Amino acid sequence: MPKPRNVLKSADKVFNIAEHLMAGGGKTVTELSNELDIPKSTAQVYLNTLYKHDFVTKADGKYVIGLGFLRYGIHALWNVAIYPEARAKVDELAESTGELAACFVEEDGDAVYIYGVEGDNAVRTDLSVGDRSALHCTASGKAILAHLPEERVDEVIDAGLIRKTPNTITDPATLRDELAHTRERGYAFSDEESVEGMRAVAAPIVLNGRVKGSISLAGPANRFVGERYKQTIPELVTGAANELELRLTYSQSGL
Repeated sequence: MPKPRNVLKSADKVFNIAEHLMAGGGKTVTELSNELDIPKSTAQVYLNTLYKHDFVTKADGKYVIGLGFLRYGIHALWNVAIYPEARAKVDELAESTGELAACFVEEDGDAVYIYGVEGDNAVRTDLSVGDRSALHCTASGKAILAHLPEERVDEVIDAGLIRKTPNTITDPATLRDELAHTRERGYAFSDEESVEGMRAVAAPIVLNGRVKGSISLAGPANRFVGERYKQTIPELVTGAANELELRLTYSQSGL
């Protein structure tokens, strides 16, 4: 979804600095000043503020991301209703298949990666907890998008269907057809639509008629083929999603 433009510039700068430190590693005040094109004195004030609240710390003469962010991240993660139960099912899928198993939820029109495990044969990825991806080009995203209200789907489409690979669906009508098929069969495919050479299958986690997230398996296109891709893996992810739905329903009901 489009982000608001009317923001507090000083707060925006704080988060830009944090993002820069996270992406680029430790920085001196001078390095940060040069790379972000801000006065050295200004960079120092921002770093002092972050340091005061434990969001940055010093290591070998450089400022790095501190553990102050950890409290907020853990708090946000445990506020996701499906997270505690989803971890066990993701672990099981990764162990039984050897592939990359993951759980995603939707926030502000993005698919957010909240938990994942690489099985013994899984392809290494650069995914980290909290990473975001578009809903229209991943199996996890499409599994969620197919069960969102129509107005939310319209918002995602109106925001633009960015092409990630030659296989990415960017035509609104084609995407709507794909979402209809996803609802009918109960799971979504991504056929090299987000990352070339990778395929994935995901099933939605639905409670009381509302989609809460999705659970998926992903792997190289040369292993996700034939009956394994079209039947075995879909059965595994839908089974895992259904078990999660039952566990969450019983936990909420107190049974």
